[in-house]
Amino acid sequence: MKIQKIDGTNWNNILEIQGEAYQEVGLEDVEVLKSKVAASPDTCFVSVSEKGVVLGYLLAHPWSGAQPPKLFEPLPCIEASEYLYLHDMAVSAQSKGQGIGRSMFEALFKVALRMGANKIRLVAVQGSGDFWALFGFREIPGATVYSSYGKHAVLMEKVLKA
Repeated sequence: MKIQKIDGTNWNNILEIQGEAYQEVGLEDVEVLKSKVAASPDTCFVSVSEKGVVLGYLLAHPWSGAQPPKLFEPLPCIEASEYLYLHDMAVSAQSKGQGIGRSMFEALFKVALRMGANKIRLVAVQGSGDFWALFGFREIPGATVYSSYGKHAVLMEKVLKA
């Protein structure tokens, strides 16, 4: 398994994995997902097998403000950022339990530190808050998220440096 930047050949696999992963929230259009990569290609990548099969993907980008980005809409122009926003991370159903998610997050963590990011935020959907807590994310008390993120979605943050 290796982690690499997303290229044009990966999108069909990414869409398949998204379809497996998000039963409650809904699926984003490929153009919406591509807008994350266009905004920050260094923080978006796939995990691929030795045969080049996409096993998982991670999309992250700079962001500012208390509210996370809206789902199902391409990113607006980002001129300044307060933190790195982890938009999406998903692993194919047949690849779960192999450490792929952990490997992709560790890669993001290294890039975030190189970029000088102070924190990473995400919205935990479909009851994934406990999973993200394993990586050091904590719920931001009183934060609200758009209803499109689904019931019980919570905004979480991991502080990288003070």
